[in-house]
Amino acid sequence: MSAVKAYLIEPLAGTIRPVTINHESSYVDIKAHLKCDMIDIVRLECGHDIIVDGNGLEETLSCLTEVTGAPTPLAGNLLFTKSDEMGELVDVTENIETAASRFTVVRPVLHPVIGVSERPGVVAVDLMRIEISLDRSAPRVVEAAEA
Repeated sequence: MSAVKAYLIEPLAGTIRPVTINHESSYVDIKAHLKCDMIDIVRLECGHDIIVDGNGLEETLSCLTEVTGAPTPLAGNLLFTKSDEMGELVDVTENIETAASRFTVVRPVLHPVIGVSERPGVVAVDLMRIEISLDRSAPRVVEAAEA
């Protein structure tokens, strides 16, 4: 088999989509999908793995992804993959909707509190404070062809 199926989770876009990884250039393909230079692997049950940016949690983040079965939140793009008993990549057999349900993208949502002060002839608007909440959502399945 020259290529395997995996799922790419792009938290900033809030999506998950199928991708292929060629065996001959797997390391290059993985780094291109993740948009990083170093990778790390989070092992899950039943031969499933998540390949991540090895430096993802060391950067300024706009969101994180919580993963069922993973010990900590993860950062950046993620590849949901499967490996055989020898550790070689094989096709992910889980359907994409089931895979998507394992992931929760966590984003901060900023709520500005605006104060309005009206004096004769002047209307002033001031940013009083910003309240922050967290939005948690599963990635949306995208079946679009790879670019």
